[in-house]
Amino acid sequence: MIAVFATVAVVGGGTYAYLEYERGVSGAAEMKPVATVTAGELLSAYTTDEAAADQRFVGSADQAIQVSGTIRAMEPVGSDKTNVILETGDPMAGVVCEFSNADLPPDWRSGTEVTVQGICTGMLMDVVLVRCIGVQ
Repeated sequence: MIAVFATVAVVGGGTYAYLEYERGVSGAAEMKPVATVTAGELLSAYTTDEAAADQRFVGSADQAIQVSGTIRAMEPVGSDKTNVILETGDPMAGVVCEFSNADLPPDWRSGTEVTVQGICTGMLMDVVLVRCIGVQ
């Protein structure tokens, strides 16, 4: 009886661990945005009070925000990702939005007005959003 219980526990635990490993992370597309701001407003919130901005935009669990602005530049990162940098009015800082190339709208170019939904990770030199999608 103990051997049967141990076998079931090991198989069940292994199956659960495998399914969790294969699950991956959810993207911003599956989330309802908690805030909608412009790129300039997002940067301003971080430069004014980074702790309050983190509390509002990053939170304690992954949450999506929508950011609108003009594309300053698009920079490939490796072979499968592209960073879209949104203009903030500050030449030293922008909003960097990381896209999987599969999720990047093909008609986006520098100078295009866009709205991005992504998961904010905070501010380094720029405000960073990951797992982004374009919003129509």
